[in-house]
Amino acid sequence: MNILQLRIPPLPQFITGGYAMWTPGTQHFERTFSVYDLLLVCSGTLYMTEEGQPYEIGAGQMLILERDMMHVGHRPCTEPTEVYWIHFKHEPPAISLAADKIDWTHRVMEGTDFDLQPREQYLYLPKHGSFDVNVTRPLLDRMLKLRKSLTMNRAMDLQVLLGQLLSQLQASMQRRGQDRRSYKVAEIVMRYLEGRLTHPYHAEDMRRELHFHEDYAARCLRRHTGLSPLQYLHWIRVERAKQLLSHSPLTLHEIAADVGYDDYNYFIRVFRKSTGQSPGAYRDSTLGYV
Repeated sequence: MNILQLRIPPLPQFITGGYAMWTPGTQHFERTFSVYDLLLVCSGTLYMTEEGQPYEIGAGQMLILERDMMHVGHRPCTEPTEVYWIHFKHEPPAISLAADKIDWTHRVMEGTDFDLQPREQYLYLPKHGSFDVNVTRPLLDRMLKLRKSLTMNRAMDLQVLLGQLLSQLQASMQRRGQDRRSYKVAEIVMRYLEGRLTHPYHAEDMRRELHFHEDYAARCLRRHTGLSPLQYLHWIRVERAKQLLSHSPLTLHEIAADVGYDDYNYFIRVFRKSTGQSPGAYRDSTLGYV
């Protein structure tokens, strides 16, 4: 696997990002610019070439297009393709190296009160690799939600989220071939909650059915998603509600019940907290774009 080594500090800086559902026939235009373009594909396949090197980025895969390198879509999408994209800036340029050349155990020396500069450190990112859609999507959605309503007092928060995303991609790469018990537990908890979308959350029920102590299961889930079990349940309910609001004729009250909220007013509060909009406003905003 080809790895990009970025010297830190300085930390990568978030510039902008977005989400798109590319229809069949859509093809990326040719471009060269001085920032990194991180592409994360949740479904479908994106076809990109960078400096003559073609890549197929399938579902659950990512690609980092490097600064000052020409990239272009060498083939149109053949199926609906769901893509998140993040632009970030970093100096100096990345260095490319093989995964087996990374010394993960290399110790960063402690600073002293005589030091005037931080010790040399590195961030390692896969050039083209895989990621867990269910783990990464909540973080991406939080970033894009914050970007839409960004005020100066939250500017640092957005940069921190970019750091979390890149750290998550590095950790995912590092875990390959290693023991991933906590990740596996988190996956089990996610599948459990997704299978009980309309059921009330009770920690004792989860403990009894999964045979994990609820505190341990919650720690594993939070480690890999940043969310508690209840927060994750709310997130998947809101995602389901967004689909129904965009693609079904159900009333708002029917959608609330369909995703597990008997209390319609509570549904509105949860939905607004997650998206920044009421369910009705969200439905209105999707008209003509489904």
